Amino acid sequence: MGCTSRTLAAWLLFAVFSSGPVAARPVGEDAVLPAGDLVVGALNLHPCPHAAAYCGVLQRPLDPSGRVAGELPIAFQFYPHRDAARPAAGTIVAQEGGPGFPTIASRAGYLALFAPLRGDHDMLLVDARGTGASGAIDCRWLQTEKLQTLPAVTACGESLGGAAVLYGTGLAVEDMVAVLDALRIGRIDFYGDSYGTFFGQTFAARYPDRLRSLVLDGAYPVIGETPWYSNAGVVVRRGFDLACQRAPYCKALGGSYYGRIVALLDRLRRAPVSGNAPDADGRRRPVTADPATLGLALYAGVSGPVIYRDLDAAARALQDNDDPAPLLRLMAENLETEAPGPAQSYSRGLFAAVSCMDYQQIYDMSAPPDLRQRQRNAAIAAEQRSDPEVYPPLSIDEFLTVPLDISVLDLCLGWPVVHPPYPPGVPIPPGARFTDAPTLVLNGELDMLTTAAEGAITAAQFPHARQIVLANSFHVDAVGDVDDCAQAIVRRFVSDLDPGEVSCAARINPVRLVPFFPRHAAEAIAADPRPGNSATSRERALASAAVQSAGDVLARWYVNTSGRDTGLHGGDWSYTQPGDVVHFRLRQVRWTEDLAVSGEISWDQLSGAIAADLRFAATGGASGRIAARWNDQQTLAKADLEGQIGTHTLLAEMPAP
Repeated sequence: MGCTSRTLAAWLLFAVFSSGPVAARPVGEDAVLPAGDLVVGALNLHPCPHAAAYCGVLQRPLDPSGRVAGELPIAFQFYPHRDAARPAAGTIVAQEGGPGFPTIASRAGYLALFAPLRGDHDMLLVDARGTGASGAIDCRWLQTEKLQTLPAVTACGESLGGAAVLYGTGLAVEDMVAVLDALRIGRIDFYGDSYGTFFGQTFAARYPDRLRSLVLDGAYPVIGETPWYSNAGVVVRRGFDLACQRAPYCKALGGSYYGRIVALLDRLRRAPVSGNAPDADGRRRPVTADPATLGLALYAGVSGPVIYRDLDAAARALQDNDDPAPLLRLMAENLETEAPGPAQSYSRGLFAAVSCMDYQQIYDMSAPPDLRQRQRNAAIAAEQRSDPEVYPPLSIDEFLTVPLDISVLDLCLGWPVVHPPYPPGVPIPPGARFTDAPTLVLNGELDMLTTAAEGAITAAQFPHARQIVLANSFHVDAVGDVDDCAQAIVRRFVSDLDPGEVSCAARINPVRLVPFFPRHAAEAIAADPRPGNSATSRERALASAAVQSAGDVLARWYVNTSGRDTGLHGGDWSYTQPGDVVHFRLRQVRWTEDLAVSGEISWDQLSGAIAADLRFAATGGASGRIAARWNDQQTLAKADLEGQIGTHTLLAEMPAP
């Protein structure tokens, strides 16, 4: 089902804007803007105002059949290969996810991914119809409400009238081919992530001979998908236990991570927990932990490694210590706390238009809305009889309380369908064949949004496809790759039509789970002393809590979009990312209630090296300075600690946070 609106605050930052929201210049961008126009094919392109590229717009009919009048501007950016002394070896075309995100706005991630190939490869980025500068659908009610509602979705479709069916993937593919033809670009190397993989499959069936290679990153199938998206439940049921078995502290607890999630859900059913907690950007919000918010955290795939990292310890903090703070923060980080902003940045209307035109539904989209409602009720009743645990650990009724863009079963009940250009749910022409071009399918092992099982269905339909599942990985793996695995595989595949050595896919580090959330720093697991250490056990516990505070900050990089956030119990931190190294500054950050941590952290995302220089002060007077060093890319990494606590020398080590 692709990305979702809340993903704007999470995976888009991680997987697309790899430079971070406060970068000086996006990674992979050229520093020098072009000075004059450029003729490409039949088009005269102009220098882009804010990118080192050439911009163009191609007018396209809104409705190729002519029933609905009007045109759409299809905006694109063209990046010529850097070595002008030789002809281009090919053209790489990238397509963004959502549906609803504009590809051009995500250029930083794509340019960084393919930077080593851009010496002899052109790149083309096209905003799909209804997104970005290509006539973004802007339904005010839907776009400005905090959570999507069925009345707002239906009103959006009604406001579009006959155009409500004209934003599907089939027509968007035709737009892209028209741009390629105007630029006189023949075969392309296509890279799509999330919904971009759905787009890529549709392209591959409609224009199989226009592809030299096809990369589908975070793939789910156009053909063979179930409208219940039941594979997500399999990942939820298995994935958390896999993560626990690969984390020594969690494994030593015995029992089952998933079992503790079930126990947490049972408690929240009986007594939801409410309070104020910081969201992904550090704003304190009222939030309630209940089946709906827990289900959102489990099924949205929004926070990726963060939900795996924190949920078990957060559940135990509530169950064992009656401490709701870690759980409430997790729930707040997953909630849509604000409307998504301008439709040009993310169009909820386009998300609905594509979902209702192209995705499988549990009712017939060709039927009138009142009949769809009856079909929906009958389908849910039948599913409750045959597979009531399709969304573990939630019941189907509980899953339906999850926000609409995740529990998509009801999304399209009122969407108008009049004279569609192709049958709803069938963007690929009957009898069409997928491309013979070499095809690479990537999926993260722990991704519950587009699962490895769905990627396998996709790969099986292409005659020359290979699926690679990346261990311990999440949604979209090559863009913004901090493990230096998927991006190298993709580059080799595009260059040589062969992924080459892929053993790294099985060696990506397990998620480092939080052992537990202590309320007081002295309760933390003490760092192990090394020769020369004179710090006491209590002081080494304080040092451990300080380093865990740094780890908590680093983990939030995956979900933060503003460049600023707060600690679990107070204080604040910020970061900048001018290139491959992220720089964090901590100011009185409290991971526990009684330890304030300040200082700096640097994280080299190429090498994995992390250096934290921290100062801390505990309630009661203890204070110290610590230099902590570890490598994020090492399996079961250890952090080396050196410093001074009071009059004692600290020389110790601990599991990296």
